[in-house]
Amino acid sequence: MTPEEAIRLEIYDILEHGEQFRRAFLFDTLYESLPRDPSARVQMYHYSIAPGGYTNWHLHNGATFFLVLQGEFEAHFEDGTRFSAKLGDVYTEPIGKVHRGHNPGSEVPNIGIGINLTSPDREPVTNVTAPVIGS
Repeated sequence: MTPEEAIRLEIYDILEHGEQFRRAFLFDTLYESLPRDPSARVQMYHYSIAPGGYTNWHLHNGATFFLVLQGEFEAHFEDGTRFSAKLGDVYTEPIGKVHRGHNPGSEVPNIGIGINLTSPDREPVTNVTAPVIGS
């Protein structure tokens, strides 16, 4: 197995002999920050971050959920805190907190799926100028 193969998520048939259906939970939690509007804007997308690359600084205007399909991910927040996610992890990022994503890997792109849930009148993501950290 190559290093690249070792950090890719393989989704394969999880059925046992004779089964017709099975659901494997990746994320199951109570979440209190969903839009309260009668309807919600739902945005689903895939993303890639090059090895060693960063996203722009931004914030999420609603609930966000991510699934890492390949590689590694780090979120660097304006206040200096960080968190990491690896292959197969599902995570959420806080609403309204300025941050940027980073791929700390040196060989493989970080690839994943994102879902944003916002009020219909709000953009899912707002890009911001780079903050001054440590001042």
